Amino acid sequence: MFFDGDERLGPSDDFHLLTDRRNLSRFLPPQLPHNYLLVHNNGEKVLTDKWGKIIWEALPGTSREIWKKVRQKQADGVISERLVNEFLYIFLCAGIVKSDSGPGTFFREKEETHPHSETDSTDLISVIVVTHNGKDHVQSCFESLRAQTYPRVEVIAVDNASKDETVSLIKKNFPEVRLFPLKKNRHYAGGINYGLKKGRGKYVFILNQDTELEKDCLYYLYLKMKSSEKIGAVVPMVKFFNLRGFLNGIGNQINNHGWGTDNFIYCVDVGQFEELKEVPSACFGAVFLSKDALDNVGAVDEGYRSFYEDADWSFRCWLRGWKIVPAHRAVVYHKFGASYIEKEKLALVVRNRLRLVLKIFQGRIMLGFLKNYLKEDFKNFFSLVKKRKKDLVFSYLKAYLLLAWSSPGILSKRISLMKSKLKDRRERHVVEKNPSFYCCLNPGLHMPEISVPVILRYYRWEFLRQEHGNQTKKNQP
Repeated sequence: MFFDGDERLGPSDDFHLLTDRRNLSRFLPPQLPHNYLLVHNNGEKVLTDKWGKIIWEALPGTSREIWKKVRQKQADGVISERLVNEFLYIFLCAGIVKSDSGPGTFFREKEETHPHSETDSTDLISVIVVTHNGKDHVQSCFESLRAQTYPRVEVIAVDNASKDETVSLIKKNFPEVRLFPLKKNRHYAGGINYGLKKGRGKYVFILNQDTELEKDCLYYLYLKMKSSEKIGAVVPMVKFFNLRGFLNGIGNQINNHGWGTDNFIYCVDVGQFEELKEVPSACFGAVFLSKDALDNVGAVDEGYRSFYEDADWSFRCWLRGWKIVPAHRAVVYHKFGASYIEKEKLALVVRNRLRLVLKIFQGRIMLGFLKNYLKEDFKNFFSLVKKRKKDLVFSYLKAYLLLAWSSPGILSKRISLMKSKLKDRRERHVVEKNPSFYCCLNPGLHMPEISVPVILRYYRWEFLRQEHGNQTKKNQP
């Protein structure tokens, strides 16, 4: 079902399997004696189990041939042919395995219509890239924007007082870009708002400097925006720059514990996002916005500086009656974590998640979020004190001092928001949109995992759901 009978599969040239226990001990704890690593040539790692190892070692061959080789090695367990095929298909979609006939044949009836055949629109799109000391990132970012197939695009670069060669590089290599070098760093939220005032397009695409776009990205975002009324934001499928078969996220979410997180981080796209209709929050590292929604919802709250400013805008968007939807065919690659040093990010994140709750949430849900956040901060703070990490301890103190200092402004914004939101919209309605399963990250190792437990817990259900959907369509008259 997953592959044609003659379709031959082989190991990707970009990966190798690390099996030597001495080398593995540098990355894996002793309690994982039956786990192995698939290592990308750039050093990124994917965790797998003994069955992933056996399947890798059974390559190359057709899926049937690989299954026969695996079956011969089942000395201490039994694995079904279906599970072997699921492993192979996930490996294929992740770029770990390659096929002599391109993408796997599973659900190949979902042929994509090329976007150019669906629209001849002349609507202008303003792309706003906020840069700061980005000389190592902006070249590939602006090259991918230059290569976009959407016909009418203006690119705006707002530089937040870079001290490196970012500005001169943009001037020299991308003269078509409307460049606005600021003398003072207004942080990410301020840079966005500055760009919004300069943009002339009907739609706006906000983008991090450490990204790269597939050539049809803007086209797919535009088509999704035009597909329905009251869409305020469209989020692309963001994948990791250095591990391109794995998702960085499709929008994001916040919970009453932990930091805000990207939806489906480290999952592999095996077709499960075709039916995803809405997301709770847009990640402003890459988001496509309607100017009508911006006029109605308002600009980005610069009080956040960076982090959670996107969740704040997204909640306001939903509370004003707009929707946030995904466009899974619009692909952006992101150099995750390339913009902030740890202590600066920690201070902003600690403060801003509390700022968000104090500004937008109400009643019991607000008290529940605050209780958990304060408990987590207290625990983390004293853990850092014990470890004598002075810089990070100071970050926590700084976060709470900044929060106290800005509390009058937060209260003022809260009063204004409560007056403007729709009466039947509550913040809990947004939180309820959080995906129930959002992560294929191994929590202890902080790396993606493809193993039997992950397949059975997540991917198997997605395959069954898609099979059921396809069968239903075939049975329709």
